[in-house]
Amino acid sequence: MNLFREMQKPRFFIFNTGCIRRAMDVIHIQRYLEENDWILTKRLNKAEMIIIATCGVVRLNEISSLKAIALAEKKKKPGSRIVVTGCLPKINKKEIDMLGKFIMVPVDELWRLDSIISARIPFSAIESPDSIIDNSYITNYLIARSFCRKNKLYKSLFYRFSLNDRFLSFSVSANKTIQHLKSIVSGSRERSVVPYFNINISSGCLSKCSFCATKQATGRLQSRRPDEIIKDFKRGLSKGYKIFQLIAEDTGCYGFDINTDLADLLRKIFAIKDDYKLIIIDCNPQWLIKLRHKLIPLLIEQQDRIQEIFIPIQSGSDRILKSMRRKYTSEDIAKIVKELRQHAPAIAIRTSFIVGYPGETEEDFLKTRKFISENEFFEVTINRYEDRPGTLSSKMNEKVPGEIIEERALILSRELGCHILS
Repeated sequence: MNLFREMQKPRFFIFNTGCIRRAMDVIHIQRYLEENDWILTKRLNKAEMIIIATCGVVRLNEISSLKAIALAEKKKKPGSRIVVTGCLPKINKKEIDMLGKFIMVPVDELWRLDSIISARIPFSAIESPDSIIDNSYITNYLIARSFCRKNKLYKSLFYRFSLNDRFLSFSVSANKTIQHLKSIVSGSRERSVVPYFNINISSGCLSKCSFCATKQATGRLQSRRPDEIIKDFKRGLSKGYKIFQLIAEDTGCYGFDINTDLADLLRKIFAIKDDYKLIIIDCNPQWLIKLRHKLIPLLIEQQDRIQEIFIPIQSGSDRILKSMRRKYTSEDIAKIVKELRQHAPAIAIRTSFIVGYPGETEEDFLKTRKFISENEFFEVTINRYEDRPGTLSSKMNEKVPGEIIEERALILSRELGCHILS
C-alpha cells in the first residue's frame, strides 16, 4: 500500500545553471517540493514538473541556461510543466520565450510556487538550506562548468550533455584523477574539498553598476535580521561545520536597510566562542571604505577567524571605475588592501577585474595591470567584458574590439598569474 502511494506521488526534476546563490535556491525548492509530497527524479523524461534555475550574469551562463531549457522542452514527457526561475526571466525573457511556453518564476518571487503546485506547506515555511552537497547533480554541475573555461572541446561536450548526471559525475571524477596524478608527479600536496555551511545574509544590493544585469533580477537590498543569521550560524556549529560562507549579491551593504551593518553582524558572530572560520564573498569595495573605521579594525582583530574575503575591484583606472558607477577610487581601495595585508596577513584577499570595458584605453589597462602587480592578492580572476541585456554599458559607444580584450586578458594571465573566469 505504501509503495502504491509512493508511485502515485508526482515527480520533479530540478536543475541549476547559475551561481552558488541560485544553487541554494534550488535546494530550497527541492526541500519545499519534497515536503509537499513530490518525489525527486534524476530522469528528466519521467518528471511531471521540471524546474530550471538560470543565470544571466555572463553570456556563458546564459547559453548554458538556454540550452538546458531547450533540452528540457525537447525531452519532457507529454503534459509535463517547465518552471524557469533564477535571474534570466528578468534579464533576458525574450530569448526564453523563443524556446517555448514556460512558467516564469523570477528569483525574488519563489513564493508563487505555492499556487503552481497547490502547496499544502507554503514556501515561506521551509527552512533555508545551508549546503548544496545534498544534491550531487548540482554540485557536479558547478564544478564541471568551471572546466569549460579551460578547454574548448570540453565546453562543446558540456553544452550537449550538461543535463546528464552520468556525464557530470564522470567529468568531476576524471578531473579528480588527473589532479591526483599531477600531485604525485609534482610532489605537491593534493587539495581537499571541505564542505562549507552557507548562510544567505541578504538579497539584492544598493549599487547601480553600469555593467551588471543581476540587479534587474534581484532588485533592491533586503537584509535578513541578525538574529535569524545567528540562529543559522549556531545550527551549522551544531552540525559540526567549521567553515561558514556568508552569501549575498553584495555582503558589504548588508543591513543598511534595517539599521545595522556588516561590522555589527560580524561582531555578533565573533561573540560566539568556537572553532570556525568565515568566508565573506562579493563585498563591494565602497562599503569597506564607508565602514573602514569600524570594520577594518574588527577584521584585523579577528583575522584568525576569517579564511578569506572576496572584494571585486573591477578596474585600476579611476576613469573606468567612474564610468562603471563604482563609488570609490583605486587609491582608496588600495589603502584598504595594504592595511589588511600588513595587519591581517592571515586573511586571503581575492578579487576580480573586468578587461575591455567600453572606452578602456591602453593607458586604463596599464593602470589595472599596475594595480594588480603592486597589491598582493591571494587570487585574481579576470572577466572579459561583454554586453548584457538592459545594462547601461551595453548602450555605450567606444566598444573595445574582441581581439584586444582577449589580448589584455592573456597578458594578465601570463604575466601576473590571474585566472580568466569568463
